Amino acid sequence: MDNSEIQIMKLNVLTDQEALKYMSDFLVFQGLATKNFPEKITEREMELPTGLPVQPCGVAVPHTDPEFAIKQSLLVAPLKHPVVFRQMGDYHKEVNVSFVFMLTVPESGEHLTWLRKLFTCFENEQFNQSLADWDGRKASLTKLIQRHMRTNE
Repeated sequence: MDNSEIQIMKLNVLTDQEALKYMSDFLVFQGLATKNFPEKITEREMELPTGLPVQPCGVAVPHTDPEFAIKQSLLVAPLKHPVVFRQMGDYHKEVNVSFVFMLTVPESGEHLTWLRKLFTCFENEQFNQSLADWDGRKASLTKLIQRHMRTNE
């Protein structure tokens, strides 16, 4: 993913649903996702939650089927205050999420490739600590993500 495919959206929201709505509406507005994308992302998150309890701050990776994506992108939302998402693999557990990574990938095979790259980033303690220590500048967050995504290629 290059610079044009990664966007940063700082959010001040109270719930996971608000985060999903703002982010998915933005992707539709940008022409990166179909008009059904917000509904589909919310439905999928309800059925198959994406909260990951990585340390020191939780993340979520909401996504939906490639048919609702128009162009490849990654929208990252650092949250002003953590919000609760349900944990991936265990709907009954909650995760306090500080960063939301929302993908749009129109090619079916590529969708899984980008998810794997992101999950590999989240397995890296240095990456997670860098997220927690982020200086608040959009450009530095973009560079951090690019650097770690490239190492996973």
